[in-house]
Amino acid sequence: MAPRWDRSKERLRSHLFRAWTALAVLAGFVYGLVYAPEWLTWWKHATNAMVEAGCGLLPYPWGDRVEATLGNFGMWVQITLAILAFRSLVWLLMTATGLVWRRR
Repeated sequence: MAPRWDRSKERLRSHLFRAWTALAVLAGFVYGLVYAPEWLTWWKHATNAMVEAGCGLLPYPWGDRVEATLGNFGMWVQITLAILAFRSLVWLLMTATGLVWRRR
């Protein structure tokens, strides 16, 4: 019985982390919309440049096709990349904190 409960706790923690990071990023987008729209403009230009650079590495017909498709989903791509970047940053900070904490 214990292994099932442990696995359930891990899955619950994972989903809570995902929900928390997604809500934090969306709150950041709302904050940026109200108080710092230049941050959102910078993020839009940065994500578009990343998509263009990545699609530029693909062979001729596929690079243009992927870039056009991702361009149609522009806002969703920006939000998704922001969530992934935020989760990576939080994960690095939590891992570093855990290493420091365990050494004490």
